[in-house]
Amino acid sequence: MKTVKKITFSLGLFLMFSGLLSLPRPYDPDESGRVQILKSALSIDTSYLLYLVEDFEGERPWDFYRVDSFLAVTQFAASVPKSEAFLQETTLLKETGYPKLQNQTSFLLQSYVENPRLDHWEVRPKEPILLPLGMPIQGILWVYSEGHHINLSLGLSQKKSKDLYFDLGTLNFVGWRRLEFSISLPKENTRLIQSMSFPISFASFRLKSLSSQKKGEFHLYFDNLSFVIDKRTFIYPGSEVNDTWGNKR
Repeated sequence: MKTVKKITFSLGLFLMFSGLLSLPRPYDPDESGRVQILKSALSIDTSYLLYLVEDFEGERPWDFYRVDSFLAVTQFAASVPKSEAFLQETTLLKETGYPKLQNQTSFLLQSYVENPRLDHWEVRPKEPILLPLGMPIQGILWVYSEGHHINLSLGLSQKKSKDLYFDLGTLNFVGWRRLEFSISLPKENTRLIQSMSFPISFASFRLKSLSSQKKGEFHLYFDNLSFVIDKRTFIYPGSEVNDTWGNKR
């Protein structure tokens, strides 16, 4: 009976996170509802960690790494989201390990589109940002755009692996938006975490202009990049039994 209850509880967690991890298609305007789903999921199982990768308060240097334009500016600006969802997520972050979070600035990227079909940019922190040991399963980023036809992706790195890139979609909206994206690591990267204890690092943002993007100057703002980390090292049938499977010998 205990085993049945445990399986039922685990299935409930799986279904909740399945809903949490699916990026709404089309975009779900109920951002506050998405934050509440996240809060509920975190409260059910402490194995899940909400990790603030970057608050963009100016303490970490960033710069363009690859750029096709003569104009490439990054700076921290006093422009942040004002929505109820952003305030709720800020409160959640403060309650889950970041009590001194200020949210006074965001990250401004400014550049120029010269060839819409070919132009692309890569923006990196000075050093990759190491994530806690565990499985990153979801990412969250607040983005301000002005209807730009520019695609955004996020790069992760890991020792003994090529970089991984995850698509956040096209930034053809106006104003601030909360972007969620699921992270499904390839098996080889999962094994590096499980057997070698090699954590994942955040490496970069990549921007690519679409052919429909107008030529000329553009700017974007980023704020509060967060990841949901599954701290349980192994998830497989019978994992409730303590064993030494996958441990280094």
